[in-house]
Amino acid sequence: MAEAEKRVAEARAEAARFVSMHAYDGYARAVSPMSAALAGGGPQSFLDRAGVVRHLGAGHEARLERVETARRVADVMRRHARGLYDEQLERTREAERAKQAAARAVAAQRRTIGELSSRKSALAARLPAGHAARVARASRTAGLSAPRPVNIGRWTSRAKGAAARHGDIAANWALTQLGKPYVWAADGPDSYDCSGLTMRAWQRAGVRLDHWTGTQWKSGPHVRIKNMRRGDLVFFGRITKNPGTIRHVGIYIGRGMMVHAPRTGDVVKIAPIWRRDLVGATRPSGNGRP
Repeated sequence: MAEAEKRVAEARAEAARFVSMHAYDGYARAVSPMSAALAGGGPQSFLDRAGVVRHLGAGHEARLERVETARRVADVMRRHARGLYDEQLERTREAERAKQAAARAVAAQRRTIGELSSRKSALAARLPAGHAARVARASRTAGLSAPRPVNIGRWTSRAKGAAARHGDIAANWALTQLGKPYVWAADGPDSYDCSGLTMRAWQRAGVRLDHWTGTQWKSGPHVRIKNMRRGDLVFFGRITKNPGTIRHVGIYIGRGMMVHAPRTGDVVKIAPIWRRDLVGATRPSGNGRP
């Protein structure tokens, strides 16, 4: 763009120099064949001067043509630059709209979680003494108790301290929560939903996550399924501009398996990651550490 503008300016300057050089008496008389004839010198002098007029006129036209060509090139480049600017501006606005939509969704989720926590506390305060124990006994009778203990030794990393990756810490802790019931919007310590479990697991590794799959999906770089490590978050649903279409998350523990809190009526368990709605994985970056 700058180069085109430079060429226009050079062509205009060249035309201006040409006009200034020939605007004085000599060029004015050369342009008028009648004045040349009257000035004397005979027919040959007149023909010579007429040739000069044609030569100067041709040079002037060539300079004007260069000016016009440079101007047209500059116009084309200006329009192209404007188009690129408008396209980039629209992309920026679209990204901002998506960011605001995600922020509104997170805020709504947090309000809902707060309301549910308040209602849960109020209901618990109204329960008569011993009621919770009776509910637990009834659940066991109905077969809703946690499944028999799972040998988690084969899934647990023994690396400790500086040798342990953050992902190992998160995955190892998630394994200690096996058998606890799924409760929507719960984040422990007695029950979890899917994103509440992963949030608390990575909190143990010193990384803060939101209690929502939509923002957990964006909590770090996405990794290929074949490159996953223990502790990576595995997501299920659909990828669209609306992060709410990613509806489930688990925490990878290796060998194609994950720990997750599946649904109401179920418990935290180990399960394969291979489902039709598997959309990808994220490795929390640690930028959200408290």
